[in-house]
Amino acid sequence: MRVALYARYSSERQNERSIADQLDVCRRHAEARGWTVVMTFEDAAISGSAMANRPGVLNLLAAAEASLFDQVLVEDEDRLSRSLEHLAHIVGRLDDAGVGLATLTTDQVEEMHVAFKGLQASQYLKALSQKTRRGMTSNAEKGLATGSRLYGYRSAPGGDMTIVEAEAEVIRRIFAGYAGGLTSRDIAGQLNAEAVPGPRGGIWNASTIQGNAARANGILRTEIYAGVKVWNRCDMIKDRQTGRRTPRMKPETEWKRTPVPHLAIIDADTWAAVRDRLAAGKGRHPVTFVKRRNGVFSGLLKCGECGRTYTAYGSAGRLICAGHREGGDAACGNRRTLSRAAIEARILDGLETRLLAPEAVAAYVRAYHRHWADQAAAEARQLAPLERRVAELDRAIGRIVDAIASGAAGKHIAAKLTALEAEHDEAAARLAEARANTAPAPAVTLHPGAAGRYADQVRQLQQRLGAINKDSPAADRDLVEAVRAMVSRIVITPESEARGAAVSVVIEGDLARFLTPAPDPSGDQCLPMLVAGGGIEPPTCGL
Repeated sequence: MRVALYARYSSERQNERSIADQLDVCRRHAEARGWTVVMTFEDAAISGSAMANRPGVLNLLAAAEASLFDQVLVEDEDRLSRSLEHLAHIVGRLDDAGVGLATLTTDQVEEMHVAFKGLQASQYLKALSQKTRRGMTSNAEKGLATGSRLYGYRSAPGGDMTIVEAEAEVIRRIFAGYAGGLTSRDIAGQLNAEAVPGPRGGIWNASTIQGNAARANGILRTEIYAGVKVWNRCDMIKDRQTGRRTPRMKPETEWKRTPVPHLAIIDADTWAAVRDRLAAGKGRHPVTFVKRRNGVFSGLLKCGECGRTYTAYGSAGRLICAGHREGGDAACGNRRTLSRAAIEARILDGLETRLLAPEAVAAYVRAYHRHWADQAAAEARQLAPLERRVAELDRAIGRIVDAIASGAAGKHIAAKLTALEAEHDEAAARLAEARANTAPAPAVTLHPGAAGRYADQVRQLQQRLGAINKDSPAADRDLVEAVRAMVSRIVITPESEARGAAVSVVIEGDLARFLTPAPDPSGDQCLPMLVAGGGIEPPTCGL
């Protein structure tokens, strides 16, 4: 029986040897039952309560559906998932693929095991969450640390917090500057110009300083700097698919406040002055008075100098690098503002005339065939030593068998034969695993009709561009999404700071959506479709 092993541990604080230990004990278990281990999968420092963020288990399911093994062996069901929902999903997909599931205690996991173990693991997570919440509440009521490190403080085991004086001086400077009339962008720019490390060691952004009023975050809104610890502001909700934790804010009436005067960094007067200025500016930022059209490529436009996203600037439909806008020249020297309409027009022109150009598609196909040829050659070089060794062992075993048959065997011949057969089995298993991981080189061609349909969508979008906004009909929004789907990102790099000077626009698109696999010569199936990106560059011009 061909067996795949899977191992996982949850936290970065756990011993990374846990993966190796799980695989070792599973491998010994498989050998004791005469199973051949052909593949291994793992997820290190990833919680078992989600799926989409676990490449190991996703690759395991894909390999199972490709019939690369007959059974999966894990230390326990909770290694696959601690969610009843996800465990049932995983086992269901394995069952649909005709692949069994075994653990160290059960050679064939049945539905009853899934239900019991999944419920047990889910209850464990709930109990752990409740205990964690209870401990954090106790710490909060005592004015101790309750979570990740907070800029300006250092926490010790047990939750005791002390002020980090170097960071405290930066905090006092931020509050004094804002109370004195500077904007958060002014302050961020000054700190970056002086190479003062930000809270995470990088650059300062205006949002780091200003924060968000609804979430009461940011340097200027953090009450502990004035000697009051605020807690119970939100619940952290984990996405069932991605495993990401996002805050769900509670009404301010449910927030709890604990006085911690020994942790105050700024005085009451400065705190009050900053709060008054924040309150006076609430709702008066210029962006609240301007109804902007959502950009067709919003979020995809990236600065060629710092990699940050381009964001709206002013009310005249212009764009600016968010890195420069939020952190000043020290964060990014690209201070050019660009016309959103001109950028969008160039991108659409590039998508229609360059992405779909026959020579671009032909070059793309040639590059992928060359890539697969290189990969196949590299895999052949890796397989060759194993193939030679298996052949040598076959010949050696054959010679010993012939010697035994002729009656010329010595007294140590049986031990020698046993050793050679064990080595042969191990080498053959490694060779089978290596071959299983070697994918055939797919032949691809341009999908008939797909590129033409996409070109029509681009032309429709060009005609509708000026009228599309967030309130547009669903058909327009679908059209925008169809065109965006072909673009992974767009890198914009001004060639000088002068207004109207040339700007380079490079579109990184997904030509693979237009490629289709060539039919298998046997006629039974098609080879897998390739997915990857390519780049095009519309004509450089001034914007």
